[in-house]
Amino acid sequence: MPRVLLVFEPPDGGVADNVMQIALRLRDHGFEPELAGPMDAMIYPAIERAGIPIWRFPFERGYGRPLRDAAAVRRLIGLLRARHYALVHCHSAKAGVLGRLAARATGAPTLYSPHCFPFVGDFSERRRLFALGVERALGRLTTGILCVCEDERRLALDHRLQRRSALHLVYNGCSPCEEDAEPDRALERMRAGGPVAAAVTVLRAQKSVDVLLDAVPLVLERIPDARIAVVGDGPLRAELHAHAARIGIDRDERFAFLPFAAPAARHLKAMDVYVLPSSWEAFPIGALEALACGVPQVATAVGGTGEAVVPSTGLLVPKRDPAALAKALCELLADPERRQAMARASRERHAEHFGVDRMAAQTALLYRSVLQP
Repeated sequence: MPRVLLVFEPPDGGVADNVMQIALRLRDHGFEPELAGPMDAMIYPAIERAGIPIWRFPFERGYGRPLRDAAAVRRLIGLLRARHYALVHCHSAKAGVLGRLAARATGAPTLYSPHCFPFVGDFSERRRLFALGVERALGRLTTGILCVCEDERRLALDHRLQRRSALHLVYNGCSPCEEDAEPDRALERMRAGGPVAAAVTVLRAQKSVDVLLDAVPLVLERIPDARIAVVGDGPLRAELHAHAARIGIDRDERFAFLPFAAPAARHLKAMDVYVLPSSWEAFPIGALEALACGVPQVATAVGGTGEAVVPSTGLLVPKRDPAALAKALCELLADPERRQAMARASRERHAEHFGVDRMAAQTALLYRSVLQP
């Protein structure tokens, strides 16, 4: 079977999950997967159980340690020369830089899945232009770009990163809701007092959890029995806890910060509305998991989120707008019949469009088209 190397950098989150789901299914489609990733990652136990080789590298976010990045590229080049991969598939911007440079040095064909281009987001103009320049330069070294949503493909076209024929669309997917997962007990206790809306997310700037916090008083004023939670951890944990204290919701029993414990279905099964207040996205896995578990969504209209969340399953709101977010949450929290209809539509939409087996099959088909043009 042709050997494929999946190169990725973030140790957790949607990118790592996407890599895992593809890797675990590639053998069924005639490919032998191997992974090149950071020193540790949340997906490694499952990958090791499947007997898939893992090559660990000193990958880091950002570009503050160029000597270490150069060493990682040299080690990748050595791996590619020793293992003779038929294809290198790079996931995320940083892995996309290092992996494509290494593949160029060895002549291996490459696919690149940005999972949100690095020039998208609330960054300085200097950083945005630098990231765009890097993507344009590396686009010429890339066999094809695998976009996870139509919005991402449009961005690649608009910014002239690749010719149209080299831009491919394979929607992200996720597994069906884990029905045997025990619902989160803390959320269940909150739910005993009223309907629960919750965000399940990494606490970083992109996710704009502060906007949800600012919406909490507005929601609780209009629907006193509502409950709101933020499930997850991350680099902004202390800052967000301080923000909650400043606006006084940290003392309200109707609001809580809660820890995340996999699988996400544990939390999704114990809530009534899923919240995603991000300021930018590509195609968020969290929204797909909410669809799979039949949880109505309230999400910001950024990136490709609107390609997953549609009027029959949830509501879209402008980014950085606490009042609009609160209004949408109140609409759904106050209407159990509408939530039930959205729950049914969500499960149906996931089953029809966003299954993980479909994603893996389409990815494997793309691999074949690249290797046999």
